[in-house]
Amino acid sequence: MSRSSASRPAQEKRGFGQVSKMRSGRYQARYTGPDGGRHSAPTTFEAKEDAVAWLRAERPLVEDPESWEPPKVRLVKAQTRLTFDSYADKWLEERPLKPRTRAHYRRLLDVQLFPTFGDMDLTKITTDVVNHWYALMGPSRPALRAHAYALLRTILSEVEQDELISKNPCHIRGAGNTRRVHRVKPASLDELTTLVSAMPQRLQAMTLLAAWCGLRFGELTELRRKDVDLK
Repeated sequence: MSRSSASRPAQEKRGFGQVSKMRSGRYQARYTGPDGGRHSAPTTFEAKEDAVAWLRAERPLVEDPESWEPPKVRLVKAQTRLTFDSYADKWLEERPLKPRTRAHYRRLLDVQLFPTFGDMDLTKITTDVVNHWYALMGPSRPALRAHAYALLRTILSEVEQDELISKNPCHIRGAGNTRRVHRVKPASLDELTTLVSAMPQRLQAMTLLAAWCGLRFGELTELRRKDVDLK
């Protein structure tokens, strides 16, 4: 037996589902649901018989795909009412984000998403609800709408991965992308000369670099003499 196979939990094949013995000695039960995904019991079991009994109880539910819900979804409904704002706040808190990105997401949540979805059960956020919210935002601020939609889609993708919903309801094609509304017209040489002469002397070189090299502001301000290769 190889070393990798020896470290894996032992699995017992059954007519419905599988029971695996974990390294801890406890047992895990899981099965393939009507959605084609693999679904595990919300907890592990001390006795193998308990894992088998859980699978036995799940089987009749699977045979009714119309009313079936993932085990973790049912557990959440039974234990607590999990709303979008509580999940999103925890999601944002746990993300390793830069301060400006975190602040941007915080504003999107508080201003654009929470007024509609904040107090809503995660399982109640349907495609129709998302589409209606997106339509009400209107096209007047396309970048803001795209950023808000992209954030909503990302968070609900995590919800789906956590098996708290069966499917992400965000399906608007291209809604998370932005297009430039106004075409940028570069300054003419005369306009650039006027602009540079109007700048303080210490900023004139930076203004020229910005115009001719297309550097972003952060790149410009971090540029040092040692970064320039005169050869």
